[in-house]
Amino acid sequence: MKEHKGVTALLRAAEQERRCAIGDGGAIYHALRRRVKALELASPYPNLFADVRYWDSLNPEECSLHMIRALAELHPQWTFAGLSAACVYGYQHSYALHDGSVIIASPKGSGHGSAEQLRRLYMHVVPRQKVRGIAVTSPSRTLIDCAAMPFSNALAIYDSALRAGHVAIADIETLMPTTNCDTASVAKLLKHADPRRENGGESWTYASIIELGYAEPSLQVEFTNPDNPGMPYRVDFCWRLADGRIIVAEYDGMAKYVDASNPHRASLQAKLNYERRREHSLTEQGVSTIMHLFFEDVRTTARLEARLSEAGVPKIR
Repeated sequence: MKEHKGVTALLRAAEQERRCAIGDGGAIYHALRRRVKALELASPYPNLFADVRYWDSLNPEECSLHMIRALAELHPQWTFAGLSAACVYGYQHSYALHDGSVIIASPKGSGHGSAEQLRRLYMHVVPRQKVRGIAVTSPSRTLIDCAAMPFSNALAIYDSALRAGHVAIADIETLMPTTNCDTASVAKLLKHADPRRENGGESWTYASIIELGYAEPSLQVEFTNPDNPGMPYRVDFCWRLADGRIIVAEYDGMAKYVDASNPHRASLQAKLNYERRREHSLTEQGVSTIMHLFFEDVRTTARLEARLSEAGVPKIR
């Protein structure tokens, strides 16, 4: 379709601000709609637009944030809540939680809004504050609302908020009695939330281990590094068993090592050598089993259970 200078300028300005473009309700809006029908533009929410190639380059969290920033400009009275607020705060979470919807707090009722993608969470009193110019619910209220997610997804958000220093467990405990929420789910998350887990992958892995009924591991346990005593080796998860065995598990996300023919082979070899020295040192310090867990292991329940069982991690229920 022939270039429309007004549309192009609108889209580029929006991209620079990391948000969706907003239709003007006039001639430019109709030009935008024609380009949506021609599959040149995406329209993830009524009156919001983005170049298809640009939109497809974004991950699900970035897509949500682009919508939120545009809607915050259109509706400054809105207060974003739940997963939408967690995105604005920058709390780590699984991309799988994103379904194209936007969540706002509402003192008038819950359910969907006028747009199919808009979800409302009822709150008699909305604890509102601004983060980077966007109105969101308070960290405590955001975490309480995120407790409605599956435990393995919500724990990453709780850990991330604690790591950021935005909230303390006591803050959430204080708010709970005045909030209509699933208190059992919130209490379970508060019991296990821990800022020592360094990323969302570790939180997800820990939650999956607990959900399968295995013994709770110790976190970020340190072992001596003979090559650099001031920088001890730290392991993600550690079980010290009554019979003297020590089991260590590391969450490595996607596979660490790629084809050795890649142009960074020297760097890859250095990493491999470091891992060998590290594992040798851990073994010398009594570690009997070192288990590397990858994304694919944690994603599949049966596969994770098999890895834990094979390593000898005790099951307590």
